[in-house]
Amino acid sequence: MPDTTPLARGLPVPQGISKSAFLAAIAELQTLLGPSNVELNDKELRNGWYMEHPNTHDMMPLLSSEEFVASAVAYPGSVEDVQAVVRWANKHFVPIFPISMGRNLGYGGAAPRVRGSVTLDLGRRMNRILDINAEDYTCLVEPGVSFYALHEEIQRRGLGDKMWIDTPDLGGGSVVGNTLDRGVGYTPYGDHWAAHSGLEVVLPGEEARLVRTGMGALEGANTWQCFPYGFGPVSEYVGSA
Repeated sequence: MPDTTPLARGLPVPQGISKSAFLAAIAELQTLLGPSNVELNDKELRNGWYMEHPNTHDMMPLLSSEEFVASAVAYPGSVEDVQAVVRWANKHFVPIFPISMGRNLGYGGAAPRVRGSVTLDLGRRMNRILDINAEDYTCLVEPGVSFYALHEEIQRRGLGDKMWIDTPDLGGGSVVGNTLDRGVGYTPYGDHWAAHSGLEVVLPGEEARLVRTGMGALEGANTWQCFPYGFGPVSEYVGSA
């Protein structure tokens, strides 16, 4: 693959939206997140490599390189920013495609399923390790935390003799993203989805409501990271019933 590919078809504006209306909506999004945190994809596709991967398209496409391609990329820095983007998308009828880090290259990488979607890159700025608990062997991470980064932090804290990560074949991907993709590793904790214990989720509706699954939904609970269930239905499975 070449390092860059020109966009022969120009800016991939979402279907059903005029170019002028889309650019006006992007200007509003830049006001919400800051101009440097919203980038138009209107010049060329940069293919990069695994550790500097593209977040606008699939670097190894089976079809045309411009078929599954983003119109822009937004970089939220907080949960509130994510909610603001979801409200913006509902207001302007712009499709969004959230990614953690976009490194699941075997399944299309960061390529949106709808041409012209705005990629919501949760990895660049939301990459903090919020907690590592050596007593109950849990961690709390944002979507941009990779397996490499989690391993390095465990070693930095001197916890390597008590804890280790369960990494998939390639450790540069997101812990959260791999879990949501039902990724697997090699230790008894290899089923990452089975080992997760609660999510913080922004719902896609106009209000962009925030919910926590498992014990995180119970205010004041101190078992969110170590007990996967809560009161009532298990919300992660309701949609597949």
